[in-house]
Formats: sequence, C-alpha cells, structure tokens
Amino acid sequence: MIKIRLYGVSSCRRYIKMRSIVTNEAKRLGIEINIEEIDELEALSQFNPLSLPRLYIQDNLVASQNPPQPREVALALMEMDQRDDRQAHP
Repeated sequence: MIKIRLYGVSSCRRYIKMRSIVTNEAKRLGIEINIEEIDELEALSQFNPLSLPRLYIQDNLVASQNPPQPREVALALMEMDQRDDRQAHP
C-alpha cells in the first residue's frame, strides 16, 4: 500500500482536483493507496501558504501549489509500487 499525504484545505479547488487525480490514477492502475489529509493549521503553518496544496507520495514531494498532470501521478505511483514489490519479495 502506498502512503499519500495531502496538505491543504479540503475546500480549495486545487486541493480537490489534486485529490481527485490521485484517487483516479490509483484506481485506474489498480494500486492500493492510503491517503492522509492534513488540514490542521499548525501542520500547514510550516509551509508558505502560496505553496499549498502539496502532494507527497511515500514522502516524496510530487506537486506543490498546482495539481500535477495525471501522467506525473501515475508515474510516481508506479515507481513506488515497484519499489514496494522489490522490498516485499527480495
């Protein structure tokens, strides 16, 4: 299972689009994900507000401010899925 973290405010259009792209690409690829949505002010205050929303896949920053292209997300998900497979089956 791939860990996804989304930082931002859930009412933001860019945040909603970013979340939608991630869930759609994971579903299309058949990859299991666990989405952690971080919207607490204390956690968000560590970032410049202009850099939100932010998308992390397995602790790697994939997008900041603007939603990524679906292809970018798909490539990141496939890379992490392959890494997980290699670690699970050495």
